[in-house]
Amino acid sequence: MKKIVLLIGFFGFQLNLFSQNIASARDQGEGAIVTISGVVTNGDELGGPIRYIEDATAGLAIYDPEVMSSVNRGDSITVTGVLVDYNGLLEVQPVNDLINHGSGYEINPQIITPNQIGENTESELISIENVEFENAGQVFSVGTHNFGSAGQSGIIYIKAGSSLENTLIPSCPVRITAISSQYSFTGFDGYQLLIRDENDFEYDGEICLSSAVTQNNITTSSFDVNWSTNISSYSNILYGLTPELELGEINDPDNLTSLEHTISVNNLEAGTIYYVQAFSNTEDENAYSALYAFATQSTSSGKIRLCFNNSVDTSVATIENAQFSGVYTNDTIKAYIDKAMHTLDVAVYNHSDALITSAINDAYDRGVRVRYITCASTTTTALGSLNDNIPVLQRPEAMGIMHNKFIIIDANIADSSWVLSGSTNWTSEQIFNDPNHIIMVQDQSVARSYELEFNEMWGGDGNEPDAANAKFGSNKSNNTPHQFIVNGNLFELYFSPSDNTTLNISNALKTADEEINFALLVFTNNQLGNTIAESFQNDIEINGIIEQINTQGSEYEYLLDLGVNVISHQGFGDQFHHKYCIVDHSNTESDPLVITGSHNWSGAAETNNDENTMIIHDANIVNQFYQEFHQRMNELENQVEPSYNCVGESCIDPLDGSGTYSSLVACEYICSSTSIDESKTQETQIFPNPNNGIFTLQVVSLEYGNIEYSVVDIQGKTIFKNNTTITKGLNKIEINNNLKSGLYFIEFDNDYFKFVVQ
Repeated sequence: MKKIVLLIGFFGFQLNLFSQNIASARDQGEGAIVTISGVVTNGDELGGPIRYIEDATAGLAIYDPEVMSSVNRGDSITVTGVLVDYNGLLEVQPVNDLINHGSGYEINPQIITPNQIGENTESELISIENVEFENAGQVFSVGTHNFGSAGQSGIIYIKAGSSLENTLIPSCPVRITAISSQYSFTGFDGYQLLIRDENDFEYDGEICLSSAVTQNNITTSSFDVNWSTNISSYSNILYGLTPELELGEINDPDNLTSLEHTISVNNLEAGTIYYVQAFSNTEDENAYSALYAFATQSTSSGKIRLCFNNSVDTSVATIENAQFSGVYTNDTIKAYIDKAMHTLDVAVYNHSDALITSAINDAYDRGVRVRYITCASTTTTALGSLNDNIPVLQRPEAMGIMHNKFIIIDANIADSSWVLSGSTNWTSEQIFNDPNHIIMVQDQSVARSYELEFNEMWGGDGNEPDAANAKFGSNKSNNTPHQFIVNGNLFELYFSPSDNTTLNISNALKTADEEINFALLVFTNNQLGNTIAESFQNDIEINGIIEQINTQGSEYEYLLDLGVNVISHQGFGDQFHHKYCIVDHSNTESDPLVITGSHNWSGAAETNNDENTMIIHDANIVNQFYQEFHQRMNELENQVEPSYNCVGESCIDPLDGSGTYSSLVACEYICSSTSIDESKTQETQIFPNPNNGIFTLQVVSLEYGNIEYSVVDIQGKTIFKNNTTITKGLNKIEINNNLKSGLYFIEFDNDYFKFVVQ
């Protein structure tokens, strides 16, 4: 039987022989050793070993991993320990002594208003009536959520691992019970309420949605809208092509009441975004959902193409070989920009590549509407070469960055709309060296959804940016579609920080039946670390690569200590810049999927940065990512030490790119009779080829120096000859000599390279 602590006065009297009340203990301040007694108001619902206790005078937090983990809600305890300030929250830490007097006690919460959340109620159990949430009808994610009551406002905080994660934010007024807490680096403000579980929400018998609204059975002309309510009621939706829902109302044709609701929306246009608000009603009341954006299936081809800038292992290909673009990666991006006929929207974090810049300028010159968003906190040197007439908007330097790397091409044309995304910034290191990928999707619905996100950052849908209305970071809304059918498969899309991206990544990971393989620049997100750990403990095979293992809060050591096969890429060649994860690549019956985009698995990506994340349920694309992953893992697991076999001092260092590594056998690097001066180049390419007489000679050089090259026609006649200086690494030599149509060769470094002028 519960012992309601109206008895706490008597209970406290029994214990005050050796303890003080909590209010007087709080008054002693930091550093004081106190002994207090009270009733525990939470268990492990809040995650970790923190417990809050309360007596008739006040409340206090207790933190000690070794002592408090076994303490449960309703326990009556006496604690001795030191008072400390942890980010504004006064707490006992560590606990020197603990006495547990038994369980079954209960605190009656005091009823307050939002304005009373503060120092006077810190660590106490409180209740607030008639609470309405700002994002009603959506789902709880880890982090803060705003609410209002009686014209006042407050914040609740959902911790990672809470049972409330991915549950519906109440869509009708509720009474909430919570622990009043504080988290602030300055020690001021930061007051928030901690909801323990779903029982902390009390409904007053009013009709209320009890699930999120979902979209199902997506076709080119229809989709279904589904939701649930707490009481039996009628089913209806409002919908339109704009948030004003101007197309009107659709009611259940059977006019029946139910707890589970479905409305079919028919006679729609393909590749189009519709706004939907569901509502249920009884004779006396209505309950409305949040506003949702849903897309129909497009009539586009649904092609998805991938390019990796480092080698792939096609021996594990099951459907299609993955493409290794190598030094052609920037040319691939250019080729897609060249497809633009009407519109080109660019959102890129960092850009210095001249070839891509030239392609953007060319698009503008041929009449394409070009819009360009970047980040003010990076040195985007390409802006100096961009046509002055192309409008540019930079996210202001503040907390968070515009970290996207996407292009939207002709979003309003079904057959030519493309989205290009991935992990690759447009700099030389990122394009040619750091392991990266780009992904191209030919789907109008996806393109139009990216366009919605672009317009939100741009400040509108006009040709020129509207800085006053532009929204970045946490100012953005969850206002884009998230589910699509692309090439017959489910395709998900989320933008950060508005769309609960981490939660959706976690949900995707939880679908694993056999295996998870992740490849990440940085991994510091605890929620995803816990999901990986839980999957591993549930006998899912886990393999991972992380570059930045020493970043504060990295999950690397945590996963390593659990026994997860996670390998550091730090210090191994170029920076590993991918952000992808593969689920169940080898089991086509288990919904194989890949998670990819610009979103690092970090707190900044989730809460501050502008990011995009695709979750692609396509076995072919999943396997292509696995070909890349398998190659990178082989390189890391089978690293070899280079050996040298040199004649005298004439030896080429294999680490400068002139040697070849094998992940399978040990290698010797033996100098041939060719001198270093005679072997300056490692790779030479011509693009475009064929061309119109204007082309680029791309040379990867092993050293600095001067070179000579000649253009020779098919009869062997030298058309022209030139000298130039090259540097170690990638060089691009632009050639424009108005050549006539025909077959030509470039003579260079004692070799010939064929090209055609059309």
